[in-house]
Amino acid sequence: MDKKEYRQYAAQSANGDAKAFSKLYQTVYRDMYFSAFYTLKTEEEAINAVTETARDGFNTIANLHNEQQFRLYMFKTLCTRMKSAFRHYSDNLLDENQPEIKESLFELSDLDRMVVALNIAGKCSAEDIASFAGMTKFGVKKRLERAKQKLDIED
Repeated sequence: MDKKEYRQYAAQSANGDAKAFSKLYQTVYRDMYFSAFYTLKTEEEAINAVTETARDGFNTIANLHNEQQFRLYMFKTLCTRMKSAFRHYSDNLLDENQPEIKESLFELSDLDRMVVALNIAGKCSAEDIASFAGMTKFGVKKRLERAKQKLDIED
């Protein structure tokens, strides 16, 4: 999507055009969903977090000047929602039928799991994660390194 298309869709969205917002949302929703799912452990929690984030994005689209700002805003908002969700679920949500990678991910701490999910599923850089997760870039890199070692994932 080029800058002209973004501005057009953003302006239409700011005027309440849900179809225009959906064009922008299509650029981030898959990455958001997978980041939320692998962070929050359940499909229901992921859908709730992504849906609430989309609602927030629709309400603030007029303040965002380009597609990159939109993506960062959406992930920052999603990150905030995921961190607040950590307080609301228990460790017994792990389903026996989930693939091995999910089980391994769910053994990580909440913050480590979120950082890995945002990096791998959300395709976010360490710098981006740091900016919207309230962490330092060094802290994100250390968490990624440590978690990837635990998961036996190579860069």
